[in-house]
Amino acid sequence: MEKNERLLPMPTAKEVQLSTHEYPAAYSPIYEEEGFNEQRSLREYFNVIYKRLPLILALAILVTSVVAFYMYRQPSMYEARTEMIIEPPKPKVTSKDAININFGNDANYTNTQLRLLQNPDLMREVMIRLNLHRDPNLFANQNKGVMTTLKSLFSSEKAKTERETSLPVLTENNETTITSTTTEKIILTPEEFDRANGYAGIFLGGLRIEPVERTNLVNVSVQSTNPDLAAKVADMTAKMFIDKDAERAISGAKQQYDELSKSIDELKNTIASQEIELINLLNSANLPLQDKGGEFRNTALQSLNSQYQDAYNERLKVEASYNTAVAANARGEGASIPQLTESKIYIDTVRLNTERKAKLQDEIRGIDKQIQDKEITLAGLRTKYTDEFPQVQAIIGEIEKLKLARTETEQKVTEMIDRDQKKLEKEAINGALVGLKSQLDSLVKREIQLLTAFNKAEGKANIEGQAETKLTTMKREIETNRGLLDTYTQRQKEQELAISGNRPDNLKITTSAIKPTEPIGPQRTRNIIVAFLVSLAAGIGLAFLLDYLDDSIRTSDDIGRHLGLPTLALIPHQVPTEKRKLLAGKNGSAAPTTALIALEDTRSAMAEAYRHLRTSLLFSSAGKPPQTILVTSSQPSEGKTTTAINTAITLAQSGAEVIIIDCDLRRPRLHSHFDLENTAGLTNYLSGEKNTDLLMKQCPGLPKLKIITSGPIPPNPAELLSSQEMKNLLQFLKGNFRHVIIDSPPAISFTDAAILSTLVDGVVLVAMAGKSSIHLMRRFKQRLANIGARIYGVVLNGIKSDSVEYGYYGYGYTYNYYNSPDDDSTPLMEEAETAASIHTTKG
Repeated sequence: MEKNERLLPMPTAKEVQLSTHEYPAAYSPIYEEEGFNEQRSLREYFNVIYKRLPLILALAILVTSVVAFYMYRQPSMYEARTEMIIEPPKPKVTSKDAININFGNDANYTNTQLRLLQNPDLMREVMIRLNLHRDPNLFANQNKGVMTTLKSLFSSEKAKTERETSLPVLTENNETTITSTTTEKIILTPEEFDRANGYAGIFLGGLRIEPVERTNLVNVSVQSTNPDLAAKVADMTAKMFIDKDAERAISGAKQQYDELSKSIDELKNTIASQEIELINLLNSANLPLQDKGGEFRNTALQSLNSQYQDAYNERLKVEASYNTAVAANARGEGASIPQLTESKIYIDTVRLNTERKAKLQDEIRGIDKQIQDKEITLAGLRTKYTDEFPQVQAIIGEIEKLKLARTETEQKVTEMIDRDQKKLEKEAINGALVGLKSQLDSLVKREIQLLTAFNKAEGKANIEGQAETKLTTMKREIETNRGLLDTYTQRQKEQELAISGNRPDNLKITTSAIKPTEPIGPQRTRNIIVAFLVSLAAGIGLAFLLDYLDDSIRTSDDIGRHLGLPTLALIPHQVPTEKRKLLAGKNGSAAPTTALIALEDTRSAMAEAYRHLRTSLLFSSAGKPPQTILVTSSQPSEGKTTTAINTAITLAQSGAEVIIIDCDLRRPRLHSHFDLENTAGLTNYLSGEKNTDLLMKQCPGLPKLKIITSGPIPPNPAELLSSQEMKNLLQFLKGNFRHVIIDSPPAISFTDAAILSTLVDGVVLVAMAGKSSIHLMRRFKQRLANIGARIYGVVLNGIKSDSVEYGYYGYGYTYNYYNSPDDDSTPLMEEAETAASIHTTKG
């Protein structure tokens, strides 16, 4: 088993202590002149500004131009000034004995007055007093914004002017009433009210109040594009302010006067309505004996209440007797109750039963007499006849019937006596209970009648009492309001006297405004300079913001700072003019490709950069140069295939046997750059074909370079690259070639690069300046570190001619050095060989 040459000697303790990189390198590339420092140098800050200098200048020029255009579109401003005196108010002398004290300067009073001079309501009344609100075109061409100014250049103002000058359509509900300091009412339409507010805002923006130091003088300055209007507004502002101050001075007394007047009117109306209500109440109440009505109602209520209490007590007594009788009767003790046995019903019942018994006894005596008569007759007949004689039998039968009737009657009397005795008691008790119940019902009815009468009388008394109370209250309210009316009338007279003698005299206009003749602004030059400086600072800030948000790799310092890897080479970007100078292909086409630039244009800056890369790789590992090198990138289209091809070409140009393998089995491009067939290649070998002679192809024009194309695209690239056949192939190639260059797919998208990194001596990462993501490259580096792969460094591709590093490393001078020789008499080697071949042919 051969020795794995990818392993490096163990570093000494000193080397481990001094090493600050994850992968210690035996050779530091020529491009890393400074250590990886997280702090940026002044040159890097300058590079950030230089890189985006066109954006900064464009922003500064654009903003400055817009501001300049806007400032020169603004009309000239004029300022008029009115001078006035603002003194502290003097105390009023109310009597001849009062002392006049001079309170001196009052700072709070003066400051308050200065603030009131800038009141928007005051300026709006100034606009109304000057009738400026009726002019819709007063500021038609002033105070336009930038967008409005630009629009005005391309749109017609005629239609707008006509719309503004036309009178608005008025309705009944769209008018606003304004009361000025002269107490006159001015009716404004909504359009005029809004216009007055707008004009007031414009003039407030140009209003300046400046007190003169150590004096009571105050300058009221107004700026406007119209000099006449500036003077008028300044004077009217001072005048209106004096009127407003006078109005504020008497506003308290006037407000009290108005409130008193309103209260007096309300009191008069209230008294009149109360008197009418009192008369109506007297007519509708119909109170008897208005003076003695209370005593009369009390006597009647007492009489009804006494009758009700008597009926109530009597009802309670009868109800108690009735309840007692009912309870005794329920226990069978009704006969022992005197209230029942002494009742008339009980006595009548006993009398009726006695009469019925006497009548039955009379019937018995009549039957006994008949029996005696029949027995006498029977005794007479028996003297003549026997008992079988029919007449005798008849008499005997009648006697038996009479005896039977007598027996029944006696039995009936006996039963009646027994039955009537119980019935007597029962009927007597029931009759007595019925009588008591009737008596109780009568008393309850009487009680209810008396209670109803009492309640009715009481309700009527309450209504009459309320009416009397209301009458009394209304009379008192009328008397109170009349007294209050007299008080308000007296105070109204006092406030009227206070209003007439309280107008202040501490505010005066000393100098009226004069129409200005020279403009004072706008400060066009100053504003343009400020706009330029601010926009320039904003552009620089935007440049640093874009630089902070940019995640792409831009310089070799970014690679060292963020990845901790050395930069192996900086590959310049091939500009279109240089691409057109490339040699034409064999088929006569001049395709602008840089894949074979190290072979086709050896004097170009790119070819020189790839030779630098070759030098960096040869000194990248200790002991011996790397043999198997994997060239990959984190993202597609970063130039990894071009880098791999030119690396292989430069190594072959140094005399070493080099082979390049296209391991991008997903999107192979190696064969197209060398104009080779790709019907057979690496995938055929990994799939089982072992003929290596057909596998390797010769590079046209470079015998030391062999090529292995990818072959047909397989369905399982990762499985083929991780197979034992791939390891055997690399082992075979290492024994026959000095350098093996492998091209792989992008590392982040596929796992092929990670698999191949474990089979090679080291990995070269290719990054595209301004495109490759630092985040993705850091992730791939971490992935390779986790699987134990070694990274030689990073090749930064696409360095443009306007980049600082392009000029810093002299790529522009390299190309000019080759193409601008001082001695034109010395031919190039290609030209000498061509001339020699022509001479040989002629000879």
